[in-house]
Parts: sequence; C-alpha cells; structure tokens
Amino acid sequence: MTYSQEDKEQSIQSAWWRRPLETLFPDKIFDGQLQNPETGQVFDFDDLVMQQPDPLEFIAQNVTYYPSEDDRNLSVIFVSGLGQTEATASKRSRRYAERLLTGIANLNNGSYIKEKPILASINSLLDWVNAVLDYLSLSGSPVIENCAQLILHGIKHQQIINFASDSHGTILLARSLKVAKKRFILNQATAFNLKARQYWEARWEELSHQFIHVCAFGNGYRVWVKGPKYIMVFMAGDPLAATFGLTPDYLQSLQYHESQYIVTAGDPPTATIGINLENMQQPKRGDIQFLIFESIFESGNFEAHNMMYTIELLRQSFIKNNLQVGDFVGLYQMLEQNTFQLVTAAEAKAETFPWPDDMEEYTWNATGAFAKILSRLSL
Repeated sequence: MTYSQEDKEQSIQSAWWRRPLETLFPDKIFDGQLQNPETGQVFDFDDLVMQQPDPLEFIAQNVTYYPSEDDRNLSVIFVSGLGQTEATASKRSRRYAERLLTGIANLNNGSYIKEKPILASINSLLDWVNAVLDYLSLSGSPVIENCAQLILHGIKHQQIINFASDSHGTILLARSLKVAKKRFILNQATAFNLKARQYWEARWEELSHQFIHVCAFGNGYRVWVKGPKYIMVFMAGDPLAATFGLTPDYLQSLQYHESQYIVTAGDPPTATIGINLENMQQPKRGDIQFLIFESIFESGNFEAHNMMYTIELLRQSFIKNNLQVGDFVGLYQMLEQNTFQLVTAAEAKAETFPWPDDMEEYTWNATGAFAKILSRLSL
C-alpha cells in the first residue's frame, strides 16, 4: 500500500506556530517525522511513535523498510541531506537499503523545495541558508529534538540505535548528540556539582559507545561529542567534508595527539594519511573511525559529495574484505583492527566494476567529470 500526499500530511499534528511555514513550504510538514521509505507512510513522532510502549521496536516493525535480500539483523534511522523532499529522500533511502542490505527508516529533514515554486532558485537558496544557520547553531530543527529523544531512550532502556546521515543531516545529528549528552548529564547532576558531572560524563561516554552507533556520509560538521561509535565515510576531494567536516587533518590541527585509525584506499592495512601509527600515542578518540575513498572525480567536482556513489564504493569494499554486505558490526571491528581495505579509484573506474545500470538517475550532474563512466553504463 502506498500513501497519497494528502494521507501523509493528515498523519501529522503540527504545532500551531509551524503552520505558516508549512503552508508556504509544504515539505516542512514532514520535518523531524518518521517515514517508511517504501510505502511513504508517515508516523507522527510525538503523538504516535513516542507514545508506544517500545518506540524503537515500533520503528523497527512498522517504519523500517527492509530490502528483500536483507536478513533484518540491522536497521538504521536515517537523517537525509540538503534539499531533499520526503519523496526524494525516500527514493535515496531505498537505494541505500537495497545496495547495503540494511533496513532503513527515514527521519525527515524537511526542504524548502516545492512542486510549483515562483522561482525555484530561491527555494534551493533557502535550503542552503538554513544549512549555514544550522552549522552555526543559529537555527533549530525538529530533527535535533527528535533524534535527541531517541538517543536518550536508547541509553535509558539499553537498546542499540544505529543512525546514518548524509551531508546536512550530519549537522543535525551531531547537534542532537550534543543536546542528548547535555540532558543526560544534567538529569543526574546539578550544574555546580563538578565531581558528579565528571562522573556522569564518563558514564555518557561508556553507555553511548555501547548503544549509539553513527555512520556519517559526507560529514559536514566538526563537533561530535565523545562516546558513540562513529564511522565517518567520505570521498577525498569532497569539498564540503574537507571544508566543514571532521577530517583526520582537522583533528591533527587541534593538537589532541590522537592516533585515529584511518583506512586509505589502496594502502596496506597499517597505512594512514600522513600518520605513522607506530610513533603515535594510544588514541584518545577511539570512538571515531574514518573511511576515506580515493576520489573518482576531478578536483572540486561536487559529485564527490554524492552519497549514492559512496555507498557503491562501500558495498564493493565489503565484498573486497570478504564481509557480508551490510555487516557494519564486522566493518567496525576491522576498522578497530586497522585491517579493512577500501576499493581504489583505479578499481572503481575499471570496466569490470559493477556500477548499477541506473546510476545516472542518482547523479547530480550527468554531464560532469564522471560522464565517461556513465556513458558505458548506458551501452
């Protein structure tokens, strides 16, 4: 069963103060709401999902789309990127699920884009302006509050939550983790009890590392609270991740003396980007792992930020390492052991690389630097 636009909108009980915004920009109705990307059914976060005896089980059973080949051992709550209406986000999430054999439930990041805009460029510009304000923590989003609630629920009830996010969605997810950590500590210790705050901060790091797992694609934020298990996935040459995101070079520049375990395509298992592991101290941020693919695009091409390409490289990297596609538990273990090897750019550009035949549908600029590879897909 699929749901009409009217059905979707009627599923949400919006706060009165958001109605003018949602009237002007209809996709904002779905901001922070959960959605099944296969059927399109929308589930009101506050009035339905969080009222369930077990919200996370409800999400797993009712909101999550599982591809036919998936064994349902793992699912993620996905926060979409910039400028994606709920329909576009659902299409990309289905692709994520089918290529990485992972169940997925969308937590929508509403867009200013609409079907019949007066001037389409204005709507896209509003999305970018909003992203900048979110990056600077000068604006809020229902996504931040709702993710924070899920994070705290998972820790309180000792349930594992797997989050994935893309681009702008990484900003919102990172901010929600900051909110969740602050609430977790303040719920247990007063602001002036420094000893208690230190104790509960350590407890946050311990519990969040156990129950909160994050996979950030094309991450666009640099402040990720210590604790959860993070995998930062991006392509070298991604202009957004390099400029605004958390990268190994940025961590070095902070002079934290952290020895991040970094896997670089084509390098032997002990290689890192500019770091000799043998000469480094024990890592202080062992919660963060990096997967940095060699770029398959010309320098500065924004297509390097397109998650639809990154997931194909990740899929083939699972296979290259004899891991079942979608085995993120095994992936994280290999990253900790520094034994995971990535598909190289040369392998990705080879005629034998199994790019899907419909890759052009997921390409932002089909006439750009990757046109040569795309042309052979249509033969």
